[in-house]
Amino acid sequence: MAQSIVLYGGQFNPIHTAHMVVASEVNHVIQPDIFYFIPSYMSPLKAHTDYLDARYRIDMIQCAINELGFGSICLDEIERKGQSYTYHTIKHILDKHPNAKLYFVIGTDQYNQLEKWYKIEALKSIVTFVIVNREKSNQEVTSNMLAINIPRVDISSTLIRNRVKQNNNIQMLVSQSVEKYIREEGLYENG
Repeated sequence: MAQSIVLYGGQFNPIHTAHMVVASEVNHVIQPDIFYFIPSYMSPLKAHTDYLDARYRIDMIQCAINELGFGSICLDEIERKGQSYTYHTIKHILDKHPNAKLYFVIGTDQYNQLEKWYKIEALKSIVTFVIVNREKSNQEVTSNMLAINIPRVDISSTLIRNRVKQNNNIQMLVSQSVEKYIREEGLYENG
């Protein structure tokens, strides 16, 4: 039987409670053999303000993985540097796991701009997109995709970075270990 692999990409700057809820729910529904968190080096469809060195983001993802109790980090995009195209990442993962069934997690925001993605038609033929609702309570998707309804947790990395800059509380927005790491490393304090 083919291995099932969930791929959950993002800047994770920082990884927060809503990311962890998404990971937990997707992991529960799909029950994959492997769950990869894939921190992006640089997303082609995002503005890059408040850029944070990858090593800090990787450390925070590891803190979250330790608390979740599952998952590992795939460094393909970080090691490749430059703009991160999902197509290249998927091809590289398929080289390592040629018979795997791949699930790629995206939010409603990314679903709404899928047609802008690099080699989107080829991607649709090699992965099953898992759409998690974001900013709405439900998401309708095409038949070759999977929608997973996630409890609404409206938290953004921007909110967290701004709160840290203003020396405000981020408790419960990130896990305890991620908050401790942010405070100890002095991340996001200067803006």
